[in-house]
Amino acid sequence: MKPLHIRIVEDFKTGHEITTKLIKNMYASTDNHASNTINFLYRCGAVRKSGKKDGKHIVYIIARDGYEKTIQKDKEISKFRKKTNKYLRCDVKELTKTHNPLILKFDSLLAGVRL
Repeated sequence: MKPLHIRIVEDFKTGHEITTKLIKNMYASTDNHASNTINFLYRCGAVRKSGKKDGKHIVYIIARDGYEKTIQKDKEISKFRKKTNKYLRCDVKELTKTHNPLILKFDSLLAGVRL
């Protein structure tokens, strides 16, 4: 799944006006996530402020080379992202062993009582 800032630059054309309100409604994101995404796009130069306001929201315009700038900045910061193992084997017994050994002890005591 693509990050939100890349999806925004792909979905909207050059010169399109966006606000945090539009992002929240279109992508079902929170206030904080939408404003952080706009700030990221603004810092990398993919959007610029238009000087207009839509109520309390500032209107941003997507720059001409916004997609390229966003992809370049995303590649730069990808080395700082936390690496995850997508193919981790997840078994219930392994989870109980690693996360809570008291559950296994309780199950063994309970098995002794049942006999």
